[in-house]
Amino acid sequence: MVTPIPSFVVLKPNIPVRLRVSGSRQVEQTIIDPETQRAKPLSVYILEVTEVDGQPRQTTLSVTSYNLQQVLTPFINSGELFRRVLQLTRRGSGRGTHYEFQLL
Repeated sequence: MVTPIPSFVVLKPNIPVRLRVSGSRQVEQTIIDPETQRAKPLSVYILEVTEVDGQPRQTTLSVTSYNLQQVLTPFINSGELFRRVLQLTRRGSGRGTHYEFQLL
């Protein structure tokens, strides 16, 4: 049986993923906080991805991490993110999740 390719990028723990990004947009969403079970607004960066680990693919990556958004913002604003390959590695889990970021 063939496993279908997800329509979005999945970052598995401790496995670097190389992405080519062609565009981005910022959207506001409402989520249910897993700790408080209350609705809260969340700013999300949606990255338009055209390549994943060297393979062509039209998909998206939703960036919900405020810290990662802060790191990405200057590269989005300057256009640098769209000219180079982005390597992301997810580390930790839950509230301890953080991301290693590198432009190649």
